[in-house]
Amino acid sequence: MSIRLEYIVCNKNGDELNRFDVKADAEAYDSVICAAEDISLLLEPLQKKLSLNEDQIYGISEHLAFQSDAVKLALKQIKKSKAPVNLNKKEEVEPEIKTEELSEKKAVTKKAVTKKSAKKK
Repeated sequence: MSIRLEYIVCNKNGDELNRFDVKADAEAYDSVICAAEDISLLLEPLQKKLSLNEDQIYGISEHLAFQSDAVKLALKQIKKSKAPVNLNKKEEVEPEIKTEELSEKKAVTKKAVTKKSAKKK
């Protein structure tokens, strides 16, 4: 008689997803599945917008999780800004700038330029 040890990865509903003989492989797969579940939460707003069902959303999120290296490279191209970008807004509201503040900024910029040009001479 032999004893066989298996590691079974299940989803949050308890459904079996995969079996592994090596614990490290099971843990790596589990971390990808956990990431897919987190990504599916991010994609939920698209469900109504694109008429997708839960299985489709989870399929997309699972694909993105398994392609994490490529996704990381793609996301590195995004430049960080001070203000958060909200793509869900239909209209972008520009901040109000008073004309006095604008003329002061232009004056400061002109002074800085003239100081630099004076140093070069």
